[in-house]
Amino acid sequence: MQGKYPSYIAKYYGLSPLFSSIFPISLNPFPFMGRFLTRLYIDTTLSIRYNNSARNTPLDSSLGGSFMKDCGPQPRFAGFGPLWARWKRLAVPSLFFFTIIYYEELFLKLYCFQSVSPTGALFTALFTIPVAALLGLLCGGVPHRLGRFLLPLCAALISLWLGAQAIYYHLFKTFLTIFSLTKMAMVAGAFGDMATSEIVVNWFPVLMMLLPVIASILLSNRLLLPEPLPPRLRLHWAALAIFVQLITMGIVMLCGGGVLSLRYIYTQTATPELEAQYFGMLTQTQLEIRRVIFGIDPDDPSQRRLIKWSRPADARPGISTPVMSPPSSEDYHIMDIDFDSLMEQEEDETLLEAHQWFSKRQPSPKNEWTGYFEGKNLVWIVAEGFSTLAMDPERTPTLWQLSHEGFVFDHFYTPLWGVSTSDGEYVTTTSLIPKSGVWSYSQSSENYMPFALGNQFQKQGYRTMAFHDYLYDYYDRNLSHPNMGYEYVALGQGLEMESADSFPPSDLEMMEEIVPMFVDEDPFMVYCLTVSGHLNYTLEENAMSRRHWDEVKDLPYSDTVKCYLACQMELELALESLMDQLEQAGKLEDTVIVLSADHYPYGLTDEEYSELLGHEVDPVFEIYENTLILWSADMEEPVHVSKYCSSLDVMPTLSNLFGLEYDSRLLMGEDILSSKPGLVIFSNYSFISRDGYYNSTTDEFTRWDGQEPDLDAVASLVAEVQNRVAYSAVILDYDYYRLALNGPPKEEEPGLSLQLTPGWTNDSRLENFRQP
Repeated sequence: MQGKYPSYIAKYYGLSPLFSSIFPISLNPFPFMGRFLTRLYIDTTLSIRYNNSARNTPLDSSLGGSFMKDCGPQPRFAGFGPLWARWKRLAVPSLFFFTIIYYEELFLKLYCFQSVSPTGALFTALFTIPVAALLGLLCGGVPHRLGRFLLPLCAALISLWLGAQAIYYHLFKTFLTIFSLTKMAMVAGAFGDMATSEIVVNWFPVLMMLLPVIASILLSNRLLLPEPLPPRLRLHWAALAIFVQLITMGIVMLCGGGVLSLRYIYTQTATPELEAQYFGMLTQTQLEIRRVIFGIDPDDPSQRRLIKWSRPADARPGISTPVMSPPSSEDYHIMDIDFDSLMEQEEDETLLEAHQWFSKRQPSPKNEWTGYFEGKNLVWIVAEGFSTLAMDPERTPTLWQLSHEGFVFDHFYTPLWGVSTSDGEYVTTTSLIPKSGVWSYSQSSENYMPFALGNQFQKQGYRTMAFHDYLYDYYDRNLSHPNMGYEYVALGQGLEMESADSFPPSDLEMMEEIVPMFVDEDPFMVYCLTVSGHLNYTLEENAMSRRHWDEVKDLPYSDTVKCYLACQMELELALESLMDQLEQAGKLEDTVIVLSADHYPYGLTDEEYSELLGHEVDPVFEIYENTLILWSADMEEPVHVSKYCSSLDVMPTLSNLFGLEYDSRLLMGEDILSSKPGLVIFSNYSFISRDGYYNSTTDEFTRWDGQEPDLDAVASLVAEVQNRVAYSAVILDYDYYRLALNGPPKEEEPGLSLQLTPGWTNDSRLENFRQP
């Protein structure tokens, strides 16, 4: 070592092996980490002593005065001399990135969640350090001219991503997924104007996210210093970033308290909202990428509690467990699946665990309602943004009648999932939980889906059709819906509507166009996705709100709420038209009508939703409470069902009522009319059971009877939620139904030919259309 303090530094760096022993290699992932930490320790010690010398503070006598002589008088704040001189080229841009990222992360939390918890602030800061260090290395570890270009570019990309998340969450009450970025051209083409208006309306978060970009441009010269880069500093800096990341992850692993601990959230769950709250949006993005690539792990009890492992009873020598007789298909909704054979032949660990889990699930028993609607026609509607609060006996008499006759479900919920309407459809029609980070319905288009009602009814000789009064290929429905067993008709693919040029199009006009396509079939099964209830709820942006404004303008609500009620009246007219046409064709008595929402109307703020309720809404549970219409003309008296249920349960309930063959162990919902207890699962792992409700944001379970909860039972329910999420992803990722049910090979699976009405090729958007 040469320079200002040769004797002192040589003396201390000669002790490097001694100090390296303090940080043995076994405690860090890199062989040079001990030496690196030694240098950090020495530089820090030098800095302190260097600063003391500048203030003429007596130093350790071991220096023998040589250090003071070599140093000479220095400015008061030159105390970080050796350390700062070596590291400042990377430290300055890293500190800048830490400042802007942490600022934007905290702003996003406040804007989206209206609060920042101390835990969330701490772990967001810790996880921000390695990201900032690596960005500082990227910008400061390259030639000065290139760094001046990279620094504002990185700042802009981070601001763009976090700003987009803030606006997207404000609009859809969920976060933007990585997969959705690959479909931005489709989304922008359909909702570009809406996105632009949202940016204008939400100018404040846009401005807040622009400030760091402006600062990076103005300060790039001062942040990137033309200092020489010491040898191996890049490597040391990257090692430091990785070391801090591992330390932070280690701290998270120690946080295992509670039912849904931080460790469990970080390592097991797929909860974007909780991840963003506790770890920050950038870490949430990392976790999402991990899930997309490696899948979602099922519940691991050791992640919830650090308990000593013991060998399972059935694996201990000399101990046998009683063998339960398999349930009979005469009494339960099961199929003949040889799970033992599947497990013997399986080499993939994930699939082996799936076989074991599915084989041990308790199937749904058949009941007095099994086959009750067998042979009847079915019209199944998923209504955009529908809510119980949109109904009124005077304004919407048809919806009101249908919701109060037939089956009446007193505790029905429509949870919101990550991909809005598409995930709402997916949950309702497949009884599977969508995988976080992808478009699950789109991905399922290549899978074998034997339990889809289109495929089920088609096997029974029904004419099966699906309709949508919006773009035929939005969310890749032109791929997913034919795979579900439907002849798919939508705008641009067999459906022509005068209202197609406005947004949203008319549900009434769609019903007038499509009913003649199927009403003369015997029998028929129809699935329909509406769109008239879509946001935004303003007179300027919603054609259906303008159409029905006169009918709601005198109601005692804000304009936004009145616009929402107005556009939902188009759904009322559509149902009225449907029933009139069925009655005229003599088919009403033999037709079951089912309707539920894709999600609650998140285009309303909590305050606006509270206007309709008449009191402040509970945003955790109450806001998702909704109506499931399940109506048949031959039911003389309403049948009230008090079980807690959700859109996840609709498909198995219909399968039971129509006497269809299915295996209830392979679905995540339950037949609502069975004796099995209900479980309503929300995207953030909150849930409602027959005993009470669990709020994952507070990690609290509240019993209906007010008694103290059994935490072991609550933990078991959290594990059940995690397993349903994880094995839903396995079904999607591994095409599990094809494997378990010995479905046809993909290359030999027959496709469903589309029967298209004349004129569909007139749409210029279909020049490159290929039938699935």
